Amino acid sequence: MSFGLQEQMNGLLREQVREAGYDVGLVCTDEGLLVAASDEEVGAEELAGVVSLFDDIVHRARRDLAMGRIDEVTMLDPDRGRLVVRPLALEGSQRFFLVVRLPARATWRRTTNLLGRRLAGLLTPLTREA
Repeated sequence: MSFGLQEQMNGLLREQVREAGYDVGLVCTDEGLLVAASDEEVGAEELAGVVSLFDDIVHRARRDLAMGRIDEVTMLDPDRGRLVVRPLALEGSQRFFLVVRLPARATWRRTTNLLGRRLAGLLTPLTREA
C-alpha cells in the first residue's frame, strides 16, 4: 500500500472521528493488520485485533439465529464505550474493516455508512490490483 493512500485514509479517519466525537477510527484487514488509524496513541493495534472475532460472530449468528445479512458487529461496555466493526464493501479476496470506538450514548450508523463508502472508494483501486 502506498504511503499516500495510507495518509489519505488517516486524514479521513481523523476528520470524521473528530467531527463525530468518537474516540478512534481505524481500517484493518480481516487478519487484524492495521492499515490506517485516526490516532496512533489510542491502542489501535489492540482494537484491530477484534476484527478476528467478526467472522466467528457472524458465522454463529447465521447458524444459530438464522441471521443472513449482518453488516456490523457492535459491542457495548457502558463504562468504556461502544466498539463497532463493519466490513467495507469491496470486491476481491482481500477484506478490509472499519473499526470505530465511540462513547456509549453516541450514534454511529450514518457516520460509519458515509465513512465506509469514502474509505471503500480509496481502497477500490488497490483491491483491483491484487
